[in-house]
Amino acid sequence: MSANVFTLPLGVPFLEALARAILNGDLPAAGGTPPGILTLPKITLLLPTRRAARVAREAFLAVANTRALIMPRIQPISEGEGDLSLITSIAELGPSGAEALEQPPAINALDRMLTLMQLVARWRQSMAEAASQSGNTTLGSTPAQAAQLAAELGKLMDDIERENVSLSGIQSLVPEAYSEHWKKTVDFLKIVTEYWPLHLEAHGLTSPEARRNALILAEADRIAKLKPDEVVIVAGVTGSIPSTVTLMRAVAAHPSGAIVLPALDQTLDEESWNQIVPLHPEHPQFGLRKLLDGLGISRSDVKTLPGVNVDAARTARSAFFSEAMRPSATTARWHEFAAKADRDELEAALSGVSLIEAPSAQDEAETVALILREAIETPGRTAALVSPDRLLARRVAIRLEAWGIRVDDSAGRPFAKTVPGAFLALVINAVVSDFAPAETMALLRHPLCRAGMKTFDIRRFARALEISAFRTAYLGRGVEGILAALDTAERDDGEKKFMHVAARRLWAEDREGSRLLVTKVAEAFKPLTDLYADQSPHTLADFARAHAESAEALAALPEDEASTSNGQNPLWQGEAGKVASHFFMELLKPETPDVEIRATDYADLYATLLAKENVRERTAVHPRIAIWGPFEARLQQPDVLIIGSLNEGTWPEAAEPGAWLNRPMRSELGLPSPEEETGRAAHDFVSLLGAETVYLTRAEKVGGVPTVPSRWLMRTTALLKGMELLPALDADKPWLAWARSRDFIDKKNEIRVEAPEPRPPVDARPRKLSVTEIERWTSNPYAIFARHVLKLDPLPELGAAPDASLRGGLVHSVMSQFATEYPSALPADPRAELERIATVVLETYTGHPRVAAFWLPRLKRFLAWFAMTEAARRDGVQAIIAETSGRLVLDSGGRPFTLTARADRIDDKGAAIVITDYKTGAAPSDTAVKAGRSPQLPLEAAIALGEVGFPHLSGHTVEALRYIRASGAEPPGEERTIKCDDVAALAAEARAGLEQLITAFDRVETPYRAIRRPGYRYDFDAYAHLARVAEWSAHVDEEAAS
Repeated sequence: MSANVFTLPLGVPFLEALARAILNGDLPAAGGTPPGILTLPKITLLLPTRRAARVAREAFLAVANTRALIMPRIQPISEGEGDLSLITSIAELGPSGAEALEQPPAINALDRMLTLMQLVARWRQSMAEAASQSGNTTLGSTPAQAAQLAAELGKLMDDIERENVSLSGIQSLVPEAYSEHWKKTVDFLKIVTEYWPLHLEAHGLTSPEARRNALILAEADRIAKLKPDEVVIVAGVTGSIPSTVTLMRAVAAHPSGAIVLPALDQTLDEESWNQIVPLHPEHPQFGLRKLLDGLGISRSDVKTLPGVNVDAARTARSAFFSEAMRPSATTARWHEFAAKADRDELEAALSGVSLIEAPSAQDEAETVALILREAIETPGRTAALVSPDRLLARRVAIRLEAWGIRVDDSAGRPFAKTVPGAFLALVINAVVSDFAPAETMALLRHPLCRAGMKTFDIRRFARALEISAFRTAYLGRGVEGILAALDTAERDDGEKKFMHVAARRLWAEDREGSRLLVTKVAEAFKPLTDLYADQSPHTLADFARAHAESAEALAALPEDEASTSNGQNPLWQGEAGKVASHFFMELLKPETPDVEIRATDYADLYATLLAKENVRERTAVHPRIAIWGPFEARLQQPDVLIIGSLNEGTWPEAAEPGAWLNRPMRSELGLPSPEEETGRAAHDFVSLLGAETVYLTRAEKVGGVPTVPSRWLMRTTALLKGMELLPALDADKPWLAWARSRDFIDKKNEIRVEAPEPRPPVDARPRKLSVTEIERWTSNPYAIFARHVLKLDPLPELGAAPDASLRGGLVHSVMSQFATEYPSALPADPRAELERIATVVLETYTGHPRVAAFWLPRLKRFLAWFAMTEAARRDGVQAIIAETSGRLVLDSGGRPFTLTARADRIDDKGAAIVITDYKTGAAPSDTAVKAGRSPQLPLEAAIALGEVGFPHLSGHTVEALRYIRASGAEPPGEERTIKCDDVAALAAEARAGLEQLITAFDRVETPYRAIRRPGYRYDFDAYAHLARVAEWSAHVDEEAAS
């Protein structure tokens, strides 16, 4: 076939050269007459993507300079996956176009997903039943998993139709050649091939790929009927779709038709060229070789586009990468290339190409962002990142935003990462978690959450709710649990029980407002909570409707604000709001397939259906930098081009046949091998290497896991290493070092953070502490400063689960109540009485799984042990005094200091007492007690022997100090008396130590240092962050090590 087929070599800006050739009259044939202002709009120019069509218009304007022109008819063929817009305004192009548009409309993507999902769910159910009957175990399928399989099934059906393979071809597969699993899969696909065409016909629809093929073939038919002087040019298209090859064949046959191929390799030797098809589908030229075969054109028939000049360095670069990518069967020729290559010329050719291997994905993103940032410092300079890695793209965009630069990201932002997307997810999370504290507060703090209230009010009441109900050991479930927690907080406040200082400071309006907020939230959630309360299946539309109604109610503005916002709910505003609105409208259409699911499945299914929804915000972006995917980058050539995430499995992606057919089955059907997609990705990669400045980047580790360099990088570096030219890829500037210096600390000039040593005025220092705080004063004075001087009382964790502190408090309550009820004589059945009291004390907490499963059984074991051993402990005891308060006033330079204590248990023996401390954890050793590291019991003895002491116990001696450990494990209980010959002497020693401590801190020069002493535990230091322990302790550790 004699045709006008051209190519543009690597390094030539494709669209600019194309526009220049058309305006100079070198297309469709070289040396033609330049088109006039009225002739140009009659030229049809077909390009692969919408972006390429848009940039082509800019290229025409740039080449024309100041000359007036009317644009050619520029239309996208849209070869890319997921872009089925095809040729716009095709109906205007003649009778065949109008006929094509009479084709049935394509089925909606969501409708197809849900219909296929129903089929998949039935198939999985039959597979599970068959496995159950045969005694095998088969994992069940959730609706979310069914949706993922449906998406894979949709891809397979697209592949079959795109390649013009009849769905009935599945019938030709021979199941006997495969395992039982594959036989069942093929049987299912046979059912799909029979059902699917009938389903589409019944609804007056067609498949997306069938419609695309029809449109392209209609355009091919129109071109075949054009007048000889009507110009049609196909440029930048690789013919990855068979129907596109038919279209290009029609263009090639047309007298005024021309084809311009992107980056056809004309330097690869003939032997290697002939081996590409069919042996090497992963080769960058595989697609173009197949296209030329389909057009009936040899590579030698393809000419370089007239008017194109390529410098020697760019030609040498193209030849090098052609060599690096040659088919593996002929890589032995690398030796010939290395022997003949001009090293100086090759070094010059690669002078604009740099390889940057970053230690981590974050380092790679920082480096890429820095390169883009530097590029725009030069006026007129353009730059772009090209990568299929969406995480890298988002990281780079976020880093640029930190510099006040918004970048054009062709893929947009995932809907789930937008404000409405996050809000809708939080709505579901709240109801799924049964309104757990963290999930509920995350929702109430979201900027879209208003529930018909003013912003100030909802934020204030949400904070009051958090402090009252959730900053405790929250044990509730559902809205009722939140209201019950508020009731408890109000009751505790009224009874003056211990409460956090933040809770005590809440006003009555705060408490009323928090209750009002909970009521409004409960109202808003009613559609969803009603569905979730019903365990029976409902349609997906029912859940979507309830979800939308609840979210709308939660996002509703107060009346005075709603009247000024045109009545539109903020949830549906903006580009992300439109995406959300469209999604729910599609789900709620009457014709949308009904999919029945249970409440437990909705959250995952919702996330799966929205996983690929992206939002492109209409905001101003920087005009000279961009982030593109490989498809969007086709035919583009900025001054600086960064090719990112060059790791195997990312770029290129792993070549997988899909979930439904294995490789032999695909081959039998006539479907292309997965490696052909790798070949197309390789062509994209090579085409990008022609830019003036190219950076190849990758992360050596992603998520802490070592990565494998892309095969293209390994080929490139292997060839250069063999030629001893690997340094040619060294970066032109220390980008990685610059990027990492953002967090670099120069040890020489480092400002050392020392442990804080606050010295407040003596008058501001505490004059009253409890015995439990004396140990803290000794081990960590800064904690006393923060608590009693700064008056900082740390809040409990949000929705904290019952912890060791609460468990200890419950044990103390049971023991105290038992001693109060039976101070002198034991009941007839001590164990039964103890368990009765425990049931009452733990009544509020037994609904929590940790309490029910762990605490209660262990407590019962301890109580059984205690009941069995208590009689011996009471021998000679007149009365048991529980939870009694005492104090000791010490004089320090004329300024009294009060030591307080609340003894867990004191056994009164008449003239002597035994002081007991209950422990649920490990009790301090005798050594720690005698050394003063655990002075609680000795100080309680000092109080008992002091002037004020404990009520009704003055004049008593202290016979012993004792620990009772309530572990509930093995052994369930343990009693240990501190071995001491003279308790009074031990108490006097503890008192003297305390007096010395008081005297020392009564001097203003004595600091409340943040310290870490050996022998003490600091696991629960609530003030460690305030004292910046993590910063200064590193220096202490380094100095100790040296």
